[in-house]
Amino acid sequence: MSAKNRDRPPVESVGRFLLWQASRQPKTLVGGVVFGVIWMLCQAVWPYLLGRAIDEGIDGGQVAVLAWCLALLLVACVQAASGMMRHRMAVSNWLRSSLGVSRVIGHHSADTGNAITATTASGEIVATVSSDALRLGEMFDVTARLSGGIIAYLVVSVIMLTTSVPLGLVVLIGVPVLGALLGLVIKPLHKRQAGWRKQTGLLTTLGADTVAGLRVLRGIGGEDEFVERYAARSQKVRKAGVRVARMQSWLDGLQVVLPGAFLAFIVWFGAHLVLSGAISAGELVAFYGYAVFLTIPLRTGVEAAQAFARGIVAGQRILAVLRIERATSDPDEPAPPPPAGSELVDVASGLTVRPGLFTGVVDVDPDTAAAVATRLGRFDDTLHEDAPVLWGGVEHTRLPVSEVRRRIVVSGANPQIFGGPLLESLDILPLRDPDLRSTQTGQIRRVRTALDAAAATETVDALPEGLSETVAERGRSFSGGQRQRLSLARALITDAEVLVLIEPTSAVDSHTEALISERLRRARAGRTTVIVTESPLLLDHMDDIEVMRRGSVIGRGTHGELMRRDDDVGDLYRSVVARTTSAAEPVDAGELDEAWTGSIDALWTDAVETGAIRTAKPRRERGDDDASADR
Repeated sequence: MSAKNRDRPPVESVGRFLLWQASRQPKTLVGGVVFGVIWMLCQAVWPYLLGRAIDEGIDGGQVAVLAWCLALLLVACVQAASGMMRHRMAVSNWLRSSLGVSRVIGHHSADTGNAITATTASGEIVATVSSDALRLGEMFDVTARLSGGIIAYLVVSVIMLTTSVPLGLVVLIGVPVLGALLGLVIKPLHKRQAGWRKQTGLLTTLGADTVAGLRVLRGIGGEDEFVERYAARSQKVRKAGVRVARMQSWLDGLQVVLPGAFLAFIVWFGAHLVLSGAISAGELVAFYGYAVFLTIPLRTGVEAAQAFARGIVAGQRILAVLRIERATSDPDEPAPPPPAGSELVDVASGLTVRPGLFTGVVDVDPDTAAAVATRLGRFDDTLHEDAPVLWGGVEHTRLPVSEVRRRIVVSGANPQIFGGPLLESLDILPLRDPDLRSTQTGQIRRVRTALDAAAATETVDALPEGLSETVAERGRSFSGGQRQRLSLARALITDAEVLVLIEPTSAVDSHTEALISERLRRARAGRTTVIVTESPLLLDHMDDIEVMRRGSVIGRGTHGELMRRDDDVGDLYRSVVARTTSAAEPVDAGELDEAWTGSIDALWTDAVETGAIRTAKPRRERGDDDASADR
């Protein structure tokens, strides 16, 4: 079995998943069980040693008492040392399992990408990491004490039965009965805890979705609506928590009352046996000690039952996340990669991306155009069963995923800026190529070049620490336009063979968009670049523009050609880009400039005549007017 397969957890059942996690931490688990057994046995022999000390003290004098007291001291020292080690092992087991499972979920979420967010709410994933992983860790935490309690219970059972069969049977039967009575409360408690966990997950999802769209929420004035929804959901969580607390309080109370009543019965029954001469006074003390001790394994068993009930539910939720498969996978027999400069063709839409050119994609529905462009990057193999993408004549689903990722980069319409140092967030070349060797000076120069091409230099220079600035989560300290330019710079740094940009300038002003259009063309000169946009400033720099209607290519050409076409293709293109269906006139470039100038002059004249714009009069005319006024 390869190392990769060993690191992949089984997801068939919770039991197999727990065994897999246990195999990753065998030393701490075995150590916890060993020290847990020693620690619990030391407590179990205390009543026996104390009873012998009483009986020997009555019959043998001070020497015998001293010997048994030294034995008690030795057991106490061993108990203290083993208890310390047991606790260390238990905490280690909890941390290793909780953090280990959290890492597995995190890596799986990153590895599956859009596939996991398409089926599972982000808040549910967060709750799985922050809550369910901890619940699973509690199962490994309690194993040391549970193992020790079981062994100690068996040892005490043998001792009591060999001393007094009637009293031994009372204790041995009574303790499991107490556990069964407490178990009647555990089941409804478990049900209420599951309901509370569900409500908590829904509340987390609502909060996560709101934070993600906070700017939009404020823009439309939806704060009050959110507060009402969050308050209502929060009240449901509170009520579910109160129901859990009510049942938990019953369990906690019964854990005190039932063992207390049982101990009182043991003392009463044992006193009758002493008076009848069946057992000695020392044996009665020992039996009382055994009964008191057995409440420890009893409470441990109840705690373990609760931990395992919560852990199994948590494990089922964790497996529900881990069962989500990646949307892409390597073929069993991968095809040889196409040579550099190969043509990309989306068969379903008819989109053809010729190598080394700037290709624009325009559709009446921008989401449809974005979906077609995204298919070029191969993010979901199921989409290509009916809509294959040919790369150099080969379906790119037949290639290794790493090969496609290395050579084709897609930057979406809403890219994320990750938290942490800005320089590391932008320069992802070391992640794409672990063998890359670069000095810090070279790294800064590389990032600065990309920032200049994306017109984002001023954004970085305005930061107190520049490229060393620590970015807030999701880059929320930046505006939408700033995040868009920074993500564009990050995409340019990849220096990908094929770069697909979806609405890269939709959140910037026209002046910045004009700068980006010119600089982007220079930065990607001679390399294949696909841009989904409706901006005429960007489209004017395209070598080829693919015009689509509902995801199917109906025509192509340059920006100027499409603006002058007097057919359905031209009408559709102008309706998207220029918000008009009239063909542009005149056709000559020089005349086109004059037409633009004449249009501006006409607008200016109309504005002056209507008084919308007031112009300053020449100095001589103002003097004449002033003189007339004086006269």
